[in-house]
Amino acid sequence: MVKNTKKKLFKVIVLTAVLAMLLSAFTFLGCGNKAAENASATIETSDVQKSDSTTETSSQATAESTTTSKEQLPIEVVDGMGNKVTLDKPAQKVIIYSPAVLEIFSGLDAMEQIAEVDSWSVQNKEPLAEGFEGAGDVNGINFEVVTKINPDLVIVVGSSYASNSSNDFGKLADLGFKVYMSNSTSLEGTYIEIENIGKLIGKEKEGKILSSDLKTQVESIFSKVKDIPEDSKPTIFYMVWNDPIMSAGKNTFIDELIVKAGGTNIVARDGLSDWSEYSLEKLISNNPDIIIAPMSLAANPDVILKDNKFATIDAVVNNKVYSMPDNPISRPNQNVIKGLMMMSAAIHPEIFGEFKVIE
Repeated sequence: MVKNTKKKLFKVIVLTAVLAMLLSAFTFLGCGNKAAENASATIETSDVQKSDSTTETSSQATAESTTTSKEQLPIEVVDGMGNKVTLDKPAQKVIIYSPAVLEIFSGLDAMEQIAEVDSWSVQNKEPLAEGFEGAGDVNGINFEVVTKINPDLVIVVGSSYASNSSNDFGKLADLGFKVYMSNSTSLEGTYIEIENIGKLIGKEKEGKILSSDLKTQVESIFSKVKDIPEDSKPTIFYMVWNDPIMSAGKNTFIDELIVKAGGTNIVARDGLSDWSEYSLEKLISNNPDIIIAPMSLAANPDVILKDNKFATIDAVVNNKVYSMPDNPISRPNQNVIKGLMMMSAAIHPEIFGEFKVIE
Protein backbone atom coordinates (compact mmCIF):
# COMPACT_ATOMS: atom_id res chain seq x y z
CA MET A 1 0.00 0.00 0.00
CA VAL A 2 2.78 2.34 0.99
CA LYS A 3 4.75 1.24 -2.08
CA ASN A 4 1.87 2.12 -4.42
CA THR A 5 1.46 5.51 -2.81
CA LYS A 6 5.16 6.32 -3.33
CA LYS A 7 4.94 5.32 -6.99
CA LYS A 8 1.98 7.64 -7.55
CA LEU A 9 3.76 10.50 -5.81
CA PHE A 10 6.86 10.01 -7.95
CA LYS A 11 4.76 10.13 -11.15
CA VAL A 12 3.14 13.40 -10.05
CA ILE A 13 6.53 14.99 -9.34
CA VAL A 14 7.94 13.92 -12.72
CA LEU A 15 4.84 15.05 -14.58
CA THR A 16 4.93 18.44 -12.82
CA ALA A 17 8.60 18.90 -13.75
CA VAL A 18 7.94 18.05 -17.40
CA LEU A 19 5.02 20.47 -17.55
CA ALA A 20 7.19 23.20 -16.02
CA MET A 21 9.91 22.57 -18.61
CA LEU A 22 7.41 22.65 -21.49
CA LEU A 23 5.85 25.87 -20.18
CA SER A 24 9.29 27.46 -19.87
CA ALA A 25 10.17 26.39 -23.40
CA PHE A 26 6.96 27.83 -24.88
CA THR A 27 7.49 31.11 -23.01
CA PHE A 28 11.08 31.36 -24.25
CA LEU A 29 10.07 30.66 -27.83
CA GLY A 30 7.31 33.29 -27.68
CA CYS A 31 9.64 35.95 -26.31
CA GLY A 32 12.26 34.99 -28.83
CA ASN A 33 9.81 35.49 -31.73
CA LYS A 34 8.76 38.90 -30.39
CA ALA A 35 12.39 39.92 -30.00
CA ALA A 36 13.11 38.78 -33.54
CA GLU A 37 10.11 40.73 -34.81
CA ASN A 38 11.23 43.81 -32.93
CA ALA A 39 14.78 43.44 -34.19
CA SER A 40 13.52 42.97 -37.76
CA ALA A 41 11.29 46.05 -37.47
CA THR A 42 14.22 48.08 -36.14
CA ILE A 43 16.42 47.00 -39.06
CA GLU A 44 13.71 47.73 -41.60
CA THR A 45 13.04 51.20 -40.11
CA SER A 46 16.74 51.93 -40.07
CA ASP A 47 17.06 50.85 -43.70
CA VAL A 48 14.12 53.07 -44.73
CA GLN A 49 15.56 56.03 -42.85
CA LYS A 50 18.93 55.47 -44.49
CA SER A 51 17.26 55.14 -47.88
CA ASP A 52 15.22 58.33 -47.36
CA SER A 53 18.31 60.15 -46.17
CA THR A 54 20.30 58.93 -49.18
CA THR A 55 17.51 59.93 -51.58
CA GLU A 56 17.17 63.36 -49.96
CA THR A 57 20.94 63.91 -50.09
CA SER A 58 20.98 62.78 -53.71
CA SER A 59 18.09 65.12 -54.59
CA GLN A 60 19.80 68.04 -52.86
CA ALA A 61 23.03 67.30 -54.68
CA THR A 62 21.19 67.14 -58.01
CA ALA A 63 19.36 70.41 -57.31
CA GLU A 64 22.57 72.13 -56.23
CA SER A 65 24.34 70.79 -59.28
CA THR A 66 21.54 72.01 -61.55
CA THR A 67 21.48 75.45 -59.90
CA THR A 68 25.24 75.75 -60.11
CA SER A 69 25.11 74.67 -63.74
CA LYS A 70 22.49 77.32 -64.53
CA GLU A 71 24.42 80.00 -62.68
CA GLN A 72 27.57 79.15 -64.58
CA LEU A 73 25.97 79.36 -68.01
CA PRO A 74 27.20 82.49 -69.79
CA ILE A 75 24.70 85.10 -70.96
CA GLU A 76 24.90 85.68 -74.70
CA VAL A 77 23.03 88.14 -76.92
CA VAL A 78 23.63 89.74 -80.31
CA ASP A 79 23.52 93.53 -80.16
CA GLY A 80 22.04 95.98 -82.66
CA MET A 81 25.23 96.04 -84.72
CA GLY A 82 25.47 92.25 -84.99
CA ASN A 83 28.14 91.78 -82.33
CA LYS A 84 27.94 88.95 -79.82
CA VAL A 85 28.00 90.17 -76.22
CA THR A 86 28.82 87.60 -73.53
CA LEU A 87 28.64 88.03 -69.76
CA ASP A 88 29.53 85.48 -67.09
CA LYS A 89 26.69 86.76 -64.90
CA PRO A 90 23.98 89.44 -65.01
CA ALA A 91 25.34 92.99 -65.04
CA GLN A 92 24.69 94.89 -61.81
CA LYS A 93 26.69 98.06 -62.61
CA VAL A 94 25.77 99.54 -65.97
CA ILE A 95 26.73 102.82 -67.65
CA ILE A 96 24.18 103.93 -70.27
CA TYR A 97 24.94 106.31 -73.14
CA SER A 98 21.42 106.13 -74.60
CA PRO A 99 18.31 107.99 -73.40
CA ALA A 100 16.12 105.38 -75.13
CA VAL A 101 17.79 102.53 -73.23
CA LEU A 102 17.51 104.52 -70.00
CA GLU A 103 13.73 104.35 -70.46
CA ILE A 104 13.93 100.59 -71.03
CA PHE A 105 15.69 100.20 -67.65
CA SER A 106 12.88 102.18 -66.06
CA GLY A 107 10.32 99.88 -67.72
CA LEU A 108 12.18 96.86 -66.33
CA ASP A 109 12.27 98.39 -62.83
CA ALA A 110 16.06 98.23 -62.94
CA MET A 111 17.10 101.83 -62.21
CA GLU A 112 19.14 100.68 -59.20
CA GLN A 113 21.47 98.82 -61.57
CA ILE A 114 22.47 102.02 -63.39
CA ALA A 115 25.84 103.32 -62.21
CA GLU A 116 25.96 106.37 -64.50
CA VAL A 117 24.34 107.91 -67.59
CA ASP A 118 25.42 110.09 -70.49
CA SER A 119 26.17 113.77 -69.89
CA TRP A 120 23.66 114.89 -72.56
CA SER A 121 20.79 113.39 -70.56
CA VAL A 122 22.00 115.14 -67.41
CA GLN A 123 22.46 118.51 -69.11
CA ASN A 124 19.05 118.31 -70.80
CA LYS A 125 17.39 117.41 -67.51
CA GLU A 126 16.00 114.08 -68.63
CA PRO A 127 13.75 113.00 -65.72
CA LEU A 128 15.39 109.59 -65.43
CA ALA A 129 18.87 111.17 -65.34
CA GLU A 130 18.15 113.10 -62.17
CA GLY A 131 20.77 112.44 -59.50
CA PHE A 132 23.46 111.38 -61.98
CA GLU A 133 26.53 113.46 -62.93
CA GLY A 134 27.23 112.18 -66.44
CA ALA A 135 30.09 110.12 -67.86
CA GLY A 136 30.50 111.89 -71.17
CA ASP A 137 28.61 111.51 -74.44
CA VAL A 138 29.12 111.49 -78.21
CA ASN A 139 31.43 114.50 -77.85
CA GLY A 140 33.79 112.56 -75.61
CA ILE A 141 33.86 109.88 -72.92
CA ASN A 142 34.95 110.66 -69.38
CA PHE A 143 37.28 107.69 -69.01
CA GLU A 144 38.23 108.65 -65.46
CA VAL A 145 34.62 108.21 -64.36
CA VAL A 146 34.21 104.98 -66.34
CA THR A 147 37.40 103.48 -64.91
CA LYS A 148 36.46 104.45 -61.36
CA ILE A 149 33.03 102.81 -61.69
CA ASN A 150 34.47 99.76 -63.48
CA PRO A 151 31.05 98.77 -64.90
CA ASP A 152 29.94 95.24 -65.71
CA LEU A 153 28.42 96.58 -68.93
CA VAL A 154 28.39 99.76 -71.03
CA ILE A 155 25.48 100.43 -73.40
CA VAL A 156 25.92 102.91 -76.24
CA VAL A 157 23.99 103.89 -79.37
CA GLY A 158 25.50 101.95 -82.27
CA SER A 159 25.61 104.95 -84.59
CA SER A 160 27.74 106.75 -81.99
CA TYR A 161 30.74 104.73 -83.11
CA ALA A 162 30.53 106.37 -86.52
CA SER A 163 29.60 109.88 -85.36
CA ASN A 164 32.14 110.12 -82.52
CA SER A 165 35.18 111.69 -84.21
CA SER A 166 37.57 110.80 -81.39
CA ASN A 167 36.37 107.17 -81.46
CA ASP A 168 36.01 107.20 -77.68
CA PHE A 169 33.16 104.69 -77.82
CA GLY A 170 35.40 102.28 -79.68
CA LYS A 171 38.10 102.65 -77.03
CA LEU A 172 35.75 101.33 -74.35
CA ALA A 173 35.91 97.85 -75.86
CA ASP A 174 39.67 98.17 -76.40
CA LEU A 175 40.04 98.84 -72.68
CA GLY A 176 38.32 95.56 -71.91
CA PHE A 177 34.85 96.82 -70.99
CA LYS A 178 31.82 94.81 -72.09
CA VAL A 179 29.95 96.97 -74.62
CA TYR A 180 26.43 96.53 -76.00
CA MET A 181 25.57 98.66 -79.05
CA SER A 182 21.92 99.66 -79.27
CA ASN A 183 20.77 100.21 -82.85
CA SER A 184 17.06 99.52 -83.29
CA THR A 185 15.48 100.99 -86.44
CA SER A 186 12.26 98.97 -86.42
CA LEU A 187 9.54 97.73 -84.11
CA GLU A 188 10.83 94.17 -84.38
CA GLY A 189 14.30 95.39 -83.46
CA THR A 190 12.80 97.19 -80.47
CA TYR A 191 11.13 94.01 -79.22
CA ILE A 192 14.47 92.18 -79.46
CA GLU A 193 16.40 94.99 -77.79
CA ILE A 194 14.09 95.07 -74.78
CA GLU A 195 14.51 91.31 -74.36
CA ASN A 196 18.30 91.51 -74.85
CA ILE A 197 18.70 94.15 -72.17
CA GLY A 198 16.46 92.22 -69.79
CA LYS A 199 18.61 89.15 -70.27
CA LEU A 200 21.89 91.03 -69.76
CA ILE A 201 20.83 92.50 -66.41
CA GLY A 202 19.16 89.43 -64.92
CA LYS A 203 15.60 90.42 -65.76
CA GLU A 204 14.95 88.06 -68.65
CA LYS A 205 11.36 87.30 -67.63
CA GLU A 206 10.52 91.00 -67.19
CA GLY A 207 12.09 91.80 -70.56
CA LYS A 208 9.98 89.21 -72.34
CA ILE A 209 6.80 90.48 -70.67
CA LEU A 210 7.56 94.13 -71.53
CA SER A 211 8.37 93.21 -75.13
CA SER A 212 5.30 91.01 -75.50
CA ASP A 213 2.98 93.65 -74.04
CA LEU A 214 4.30 96.26 -76.48
CA LYS A 215 3.87 93.94 -79.45
CA THR A 216 0.32 93.06 -78.39
CA GLN A 217 -0.64 96.74 -78.17
CA VAL A 218 0.93 97.55 -81.55
CA GLU A 219 -0.84 94.69 -83.27
CA SER A 220 -4.14 95.62 -81.62
CA ILE A 221 -3.96 99.07 -83.25
CA PHE A 222 -2.80 97.70 -86.60
CA SER A 223 -5.64 95.14 -86.66
CA LYS A 224 -8.14 98.01 -86.88
CA VAL A 225 -6.60 99.53 -90.02
CA LYS A 226 -4.78 96.75 -91.87
CA ASP A 227 -7.73 95.92 -94.12
CA ILE A 228 -8.22 99.50 -95.37
CA PRO A 229 -7.49 99.57 -99.14
CA GLU A 230 -4.24 101.32 -100.02
CA ASP A 231 -5.97 103.90 -102.21
CA SER A 232 -8.25 104.80 -99.28
CA LYS A 233 -5.48 105.41 -96.75
CA PRO A 234 -4.64 109.06 -95.94
CA THR A 235 -1.29 110.25 -97.31
CA ILE A 236 1.19 111.40 -94.66
CA PHE A 237 4.25 113.64 -94.64
CA TYR A 238 6.44 113.54 -91.54
CA MET A 239 8.40 116.80 -91.42
CA VAL A 240 11.68 116.25 -89.61
CA TRP A 241 12.86 119.75 -90.50
CA ASN A 242 11.58 122.65 -92.59
CA ASP A 243 14.73 124.40 -93.88
CA PRO A 244 15.84 122.41 -95.74
CA ILE A 245 12.75 120.21 -95.76
CA MET A 246 13.62 116.75 -94.46
CA SER A 247 11.56 113.64 -93.85
CA ALA A 248 11.68 109.94 -93.02
CA GLY A 249 11.59 107.36 -95.79
CA LYS A 250 11.78 103.60 -95.90
CA ASN A 251 13.85 101.73 -93.30
CA THR A 252 12.99 104.21 -90.58
CA PHE A 253 11.10 103.88 -87.35
CA ILE A 254 8.75 106.70 -88.40
CA ASP A 255 7.73 104.99 -91.65
CA GLU A 256 6.80 101.82 -89.78
CA LEU A 257 4.68 103.79 -87.30
CA ILE A 258 2.83 105.49 -90.17
CA VAL A 259 2.08 102.11 -91.74
CA LYS A 260 0.91 100.58 -88.43
CA ALA A 261 -1.34 103.63 -87.90
CA GLY A 262 -3.05 103.09 -91.27
CA GLY A 263 -1.42 105.80 -93.37
CA THR A 264 0.69 106.02 -96.55
CA ASN A 265 4.09 107.67 -96.19
CA ILE A 266 4.55 109.70 -99.40
CA VAL A 267 8.35 109.73 -98.97
CA ALA A 268 8.57 105.93 -98.78
CA ARG A 269 6.10 105.70 -101.70
CA ASP A 270 8.54 107.79 -103.73
CA GLY A 271 11.20 105.15 -103.08
CA LEU A 272 13.33 107.25 -100.73
CA SER A 273 15.01 105.66 -97.71
CA ASP A 274 16.31 106.82 -94.37
CA TRP A 275 16.35 110.53 -93.49
CA SER A 276 16.09 112.35 -96.78
CA GLU A 277 15.81 115.90 -98.03
CA TYR A 278 12.53 116.48 -99.85
CA SER A 279 11.93 119.33 -102.24
CA LEU A 280 9.13 121.83 -101.71
CA GLU A 281 7.98 121.24 -105.28
CA LYS A 282 7.61 117.52 -104.67
CA LEU A 283 5.80 118.12 -101.38
CA ILE A 284 3.31 120.46 -103.04
CA SER A 285 2.88 118.06 -105.95
CA ASN A 286 2.23 115.02 -103.72
CA ASN A 287 -0.12 117.16 -101.63
CA PRO A 288 -0.36 115.07 -98.40
CA ASP A 289 -3.61 114.81 -96.47
CA ILE A 290 -1.81 115.08 -93.12
CA ILE A 291 1.47 116.60 -91.93
CA ILE A 292 3.02 115.41 -88.67
CA ALA A 293 6.01 117.07 -87.03
CA PRO A 294 8.03 116.63 -83.82
CA MET A 295 7.76 119.38 -81.23
CA SER A 296 11.49 120.01 -81.60
CA LEU A 297 10.57 121.54 -84.99
CA ALA A 298 7.03 122.73 -84.36
CA ALA A 299 6.14 123.39 -80.75
CA ASN A 300 2.61 123.82 -82.09
CA PRO A 301 1.03 123.32 -85.54
CA ASP A 302 1.09 127.08 -86.30
CA VAL A 303 4.79 126.83 -87.16
CA ILE A 304 3.70 124.97 -90.30
CA LEU A 305 0.13 126.25 -90.71
CA LYS A 306 1.30 129.88 -90.90
CA ASP A 307 4.25 129.22 -93.19
CA ASN A 308 3.21 130.62 -96.59
CA LYS A 309 5.25 128.11 -98.58
CA PHE A 310 2.96 125.32 -97.35
CA ALA A 311 -0.30 127.28 -97.77
CA THR A 312 -1.66 125.33 -100.76
CA ILE A 313 -1.13 121.84 -99.32
CA ASP A 314 -4.34 119.99 -98.36
CA ALA A 315 -3.04 119.21 -94.86
CA VAL A 316 -2.64 122.94 -94.21
CA VAL A 317 -5.86 123.97 -95.96
CA ASN A 318 -7.86 121.42 -93.93
CA ASN A 319 -6.02 122.17 -90.68
CA LYS A 320 -4.65 118.63 -90.40
CA VAL A 321 -1.20 119.41 -89.07
CA TYR A 322 -0.16 117.75 -85.81
CA SER A 323 2.76 118.35 -83.43
CA MET A 324 3.89 115.41 -81.30
CA PRO A 325 6.48 115.02 -78.50
CA ASP A 326 9.79 113.82 -79.94
CA ASN A 327 10.56 110.96 -77.55
CA PRO A 328 7.58 108.61 -78.12
CA ILE A 329 8.03 108.77 -81.91
CA SER A 330 11.81 108.64 -82.05
CA ARG A 331 13.08 106.50 -79.17
CA PRO A 332 12.84 102.75 -79.80
CA ASN A 333 11.50 101.41 -76.53
CA GLN A 334 8.20 100.47 -74.87
CA ASN A 335 7.02 104.11 -74.88
CA VAL A 336 6.72 104.08 -78.67
CA ILE A 337 3.17 102.86 -78.13
CA LYS A 338 2.32 106.44 -77.10
CA GLY A 339 3.64 107.70 -80.44
CA LEU A 340 1.63 105.10 -82.33
CA MET A 341 -1.54 105.99 -80.42
CA MET A 342 -1.09 109.66 -81.30
CA MET A 343 -0.40 108.90 -84.96
CA SER A 344 -3.40 106.61 -85.16
CA ALA A 345 -5.72 109.31 -83.79
CA ALA A 346 -4.26 111.92 -86.16
CA ILE A 347 -4.68 109.67 -89.21
CA HIS A 348 -7.94 107.88 -88.31
CA PRO A 349 -9.92 109.89 -85.74
CA GLU A 350 -13.06 108.08 -86.92
CA ILE A 351 -11.55 104.88 -85.49
CA PHE A 352 -9.32 106.02 -82.63
CA GLY A 353 -10.98 109.22 -81.47
CA GLU A 354 -9.83 112.83 -81.32
CA PHE A 355 -6.08 113.51 -81.40
CA LYS A 356 -4.54 114.28 -78.02
CA VAL A 357 -0.91 114.83 -77.07
CA ILE A 358 0.47 112.01 -74.91
CA GLU A 359 3.65 112.85 -73.04
